[in-house]
Amino acid sequence: MTTIAYILSLASGFALMGYNESPENLIATSIIINLALAPLTAIVAMRRNRSITAWSIAGVALGAWALACVMILPAYRPAPPRPPEYPPTSDAA
Repeated sequence: MTTIAYILSLASGFALMGYNESPENLIATSIIINLALAPLTAIVAMRRNRSITAWSIAGVALGAWALACVMILPAYRPAPPRPPEYPPTSDAA
């Protein structure tokens, strides 16, 4: 139980803050924080043209770390389409 609490506290960021509670309390708090941060992570991902589903899952699993990553990453902008090459090469002539 202590190992699970430690892993969840690392994922939610509580271990870095020195949050020392019982393992049951730490697990419950970490799960609640991660579930609360998942929609926020999805909203930021949506506004940055990233995968909403993937970032929601990352938000549930990694909490504050996923939110920080999606905020640091630049917005995804697909490459503009290349203009066609002229003259077109064709054997129809």
